Amino acid sequence: MKNKIFLFVFSAITLIILFSLTVSAVHPPRLVDDADILADTEEERVGKLLDDISLKNNFDVIVVTVESVGAYGITDYADDFYDYGGYGMGDNYDGVLLLISMEERDWHISGCGSGERIFNNAGIRYVGSEIVDHLSAGLYAEAFCLYAEVCDSMIGTVDGEYKEPYNVLTSLIISLVVGLVIAFISVSVMKSQLNGAVQQSGAGGYIKSGSLELSVCRDSFLYRNIIRRARQQSNGSSGSHRSSSGRSHSGGGGKF
Repeated sequence: MKNKIFLFVFSAITLIILFSLTVSAVHPPRLVDDADILADTEEERVGKLLDDISLKNNFDVIVVTVESVGAYGITDYADDFYDYGGYGMGDNYDGVLLLISMEERDWHISGCGSGERIFNNAGIRYVGSEIVDHLSAGLYAEAFCLYAEVCDSMIGTVDGEYKEPYNVLTSLIISLVVGLVIAFISVSVMKSQLNGAVQQSGAGGYIKSGSLELSVCRDSFLYRNIIRRARQQSNGSSGSHRSSSGRSHSGGGGKF
């Protein structure tokens, strides 16, 4: 009886281990630190956070660091790493990848699937504004954790593209100040033009008797000046392009 119980427990543990290994093998690591800029404990912390957020949202959140992209352009490198590395969840390969190139001091974000709409130009600028100071200071683990948390909050906009927040109070103050400045300048100009004027009781002094006689009155059309400008179009995923695999990606980044 004891042998049977031991055999059952041993078999169950073996199956759990094999299942865990299989699951790990199916999906590539979401943190790839080829530039070796993270300590082992930092890799474990960042990797776990990326996995947790990705699984919670069914949306891949990836971080890749390299020494250099070499002859590649950073956009092509990020897109190809994502496409050929087996990333993307669901039928549309939903996800986002942050690439750090240490030699060029570049950061670049590539979005795919629903990530293409969420991480459009505005979304990429927002993420960059949150992490670039940490990257510049060499606080890479903190930057990657912040990136993951920001992505987690943005993924909720999956039904529409990300839009930068509109600050009503700031816009109102700016509009008021600009309006006051324009009004002050306009009044000052008009006042300066009236300095030599003398108040009159009527308009008779400005009319010379017999100086104007109208024999014929008509309106004549002289010419028309038309200026045409192309209307700006929005495709909902600014910065979109096709990678070498044929998938559509958004992309953008900067220096740190």
